Amino acid sequence: MSKLLEKRLNACAKFDDNKYYTEFQSYYNIVAQVHSVVLTVRNVYVLRVWRGSSFGPKHLKERREAQMCHIDKEMFGSYIVPPDIQVMRIIERFGKSDLIEIVVYDDHIETVKKLKSLDFVAIKNVHAYVKGDNLTMTLHGENGGKHDRGIWVVPENSVNLNFQRMKTQCAEWLLIVQSDPNEYREFGISDSDESNSDVTLIQKDLDENQIAKACNKIVIGDHISVDYFQQSSKCNYHFLTHAHSEHCRGINAKFPHKVYCSKETAKILNLIVGEPLPEDTIQPLDLNIPYKFENFQVTAIDANHCPGAVMFVFQGPLIDEIAGGPILCTGDFRAEASYMRQFENEKLGWVKDISFARIYLDNTYFSVDVAFTSREISEQLLQKEIMNHPDADIVLPLHQLGQERIIENLSYRIYEPIFVYPEKLAIGKVLGFFYEYGIANQKRQIQVVEKREWTMPDALGKPIIVIEVTQVDHLYGGVSESDPNIRVPYSDHSSREEILKFLECFQFNEIYPTSKSYSKAEFKTMMQAGKTFTEKNLEKQLELHSFVEKTPEIRIPGRFHRSDYPEGEWRDDQEEYMVGDLDEWEEGPPETVPEPMNMG
Repeated sequence: MSKLLEKRLNACAKFDDNKYYTEFQSYYNIVAQVHSVVLTVRNVYVLRVWRGSSFGPKHLKERREAQMCHIDKEMFGSYIVPPDIQVMRIIERFGKSDLIEIVVYDDHIETVKKLKSLDFVAIKNVHAYVKGDNLTMTLHGENGGKHDRGIWVVPENSVNLNFQRMKTQCAEWLLIVQSDPNEYREFGISDSDESNSDVTLIQKDLDENQIAKACNKIVIGDHISVDYFQQSSKCNYHFLTHAHSEHCRGINAKFPHKVYCSKETAKILNLIVGEPLPEDTIQPLDLNIPYKFENFQVTAIDANHCPGAVMFVFQGPLIDEIAGGPILCTGDFRAEASYMRQFENEKLGWVKDISFARIYLDNTYFSVDVAFTSREISEQLLQKEIMNHPDADIVLPLHQLGQERIIENLSYRIYEPIFVYPEKLAIGKVLGFFYEYGIANQKRQIQVVEKREWTMPDALGKPIIVIEVTQVDHLYGGVSESDPNIRVPYSDHSSREEILKFLECFQFNEIYPTSKSYSKAEFKTMMQAGKTFTEKNLEKQLELHSFVEKTPEIRIPGRFHRSDYPEGEWRDDQEEYMVGDLDEWEEGPPETVPEPMNMG
């Protein structure tokens, strides 16, 4: 982002939802998300935006709604930029008090024609005035000029904290209506009318109601298992992608087989499973080096998830016999831009040259079409939040494994020690992380606590600020307005866009999503991303993945639901909101759906 755009964003991001800027003739700046662009019957161009909240303070809502001029059916001509179905749903459901409509003139018309629904824009010098009983907002004059008036698209990875908060607010509300089965038609346009209008709406794909269960127990032929450990297993080789507990289930002192994993995972596995493991059980593998076994070889490559997380590339005669060619097991991974650059150089360029018969793919957040903040920017946002509270104790609830680097970097940059609970501290020390740079701050303490067990003390001697470093709350809109915790977006899994860019690098015939149930529409999108995609192969793969009709789910605004979560991450205290979904099946789907687990 250029320095000039950053300066413009900083000015626009100061917009305050609780100020009523139009009490008098005024100019104001704003940053918002695009709903649509409309051309009225009188050939007036109108940019429509929203911020995930009503315009102005709540106590003036009735007067504001009575005054604000909104396009109605009689005024509407056609869409220049049609609304995304989710943003249209949210406005239709909660009312147009969330919608800000700005009439644009002159050079700004060409600018808005190039926008897309859901773009984030900074808008400078909007003219708001009341004429008679109507409140109108306009943007006129040249783009830029001495008043620097104009509209600019804002990169979603901007580090401006106010922008990130507004972006998160919009994402939370959009997720509420993601599964809304109702079809909305703005301005009363019916299906029969659409053929005679310029309206282009994103329709709900019927394939979204057809879903299949994730392949979360990977067994390749009768020989190899990945992240699946049973004492009665007849497989000769067992591979572990990383040490998060849901992937390690079954590994204990009595497990009778060797477990192959990365060197980092091997160092901490005893601590994760909670007991010493026999020395010959854990077999560490170096990264990027092929290891030969009987009739096949495996290469572990970095997965950019948590410390020690790897992908496995399986090749050789045995793999060809079972699958028809090489297999890639991604495990959990984050394919952000910095990681993907490895596939462009000598280090991992060879992986792109492989024609994979099959990819077992982490699809944790594929159903959510939301851009993720890079982990580097997440670190910066966390640091800013902490520096904003110099006199309060800071609490960071984190799981036993993960986000070690962000804690170490935080301690180094603010030059303060961070106190980490014993189990996580022990893992960090084994992995070589250090959390106690600098000297103790006499005004406050920063501590990392166990995410599942920590609760706020009843009696507080001084203010405590809880900062949750997580992606989930930024996606699924499950946070109460009264919840005082600060949330910083952070993910060790890939976004939908990142998964698709990852798949675009490879040649493959088959995909088996491993983390969460997936729709037929999602599966088609994954397959179409491949370098060697053909419609003929897609039809063949659709037959292998038996899809069933999705059970309708009662959606409660502002609440989490079971189908929102990757399999194995549903919280028991949310159970009252759970209704039928494939993720409920404990022992696999009904008999009518073949189990996609043993692929041999």
